[in-house]
Amino acid sequence: MMKTLDKPLDDELSGALRRGDDLLSIREILLKYRDKGFSAISVNELLGSMRGDADEELEDRILEVMDIVTGFCAPALEVW
Repeated sequence: MMKTLDKPLDDELSGALRRGDDLLSIREILLKYRDKGFSAISVNELLGSMRGDADEELEDRILEVMDIVTGFCAPALEVW
């Protein structure tokens, strides 16, 4: 079951991942989570909960975004 932080924002992130939006667009969504006061840990847990019903392509995308959330990314993509 997918964890919930902020339903509209969660839906925006899930939709962006499923559509294959570019990482800069997804980063903009992550910035919204940060600006609303959510921690990197809570967003990482949300992303982890999305992996359960994901196909291989979506799971790879989720893992890429988890790298951004945890700071394992290029400095230009860092959020927290």
